[in-house]
Amino acid sequence: MISMSRNYSLANILGESVKIHEWNLFGLPLDTFSIENAIIALNSIRWPLMIDPQDQANKWIKNMERTNNIKVIRQNEKNFVSTLENCIQFGIPL
Repeated sequence: MISMSRNYSLANILGESVKIHEWNLFGLPLDTFSIENAIIALNSIRWPLMIDPQDQANKWIKNMERTNNIKVIRQNEKNFVSTLENCIQFGIPL
C-alpha cells in the first residue's frame, strides 16, 4: 500500500522560502500561523486589518519598510491629513 502525504498549506503553495527567511530576519515569528498571515497580508488587493496584541506584526512591518522611510502617524496628529496625502502621492509606506 502506498501512502501519499498531502501537505497543503498556504506556506507550501504560495510561500517562497527566500522571502519567508527574509521576513524572519525582519522579525516575523517562525510559526506557521504568522507566516501564513504574512502571505495573506502581502498578497491582498487591499490593505489588511492586523489584530496584533503582542505587537509582532507592527514591529515586523516597521522593520521591513524602514529602508523605504515608512511614516507612522496617529489620527489625532495635527499633520495627519498632509502626511497621508504626501504618502499616497509619493508612494511612501504609511
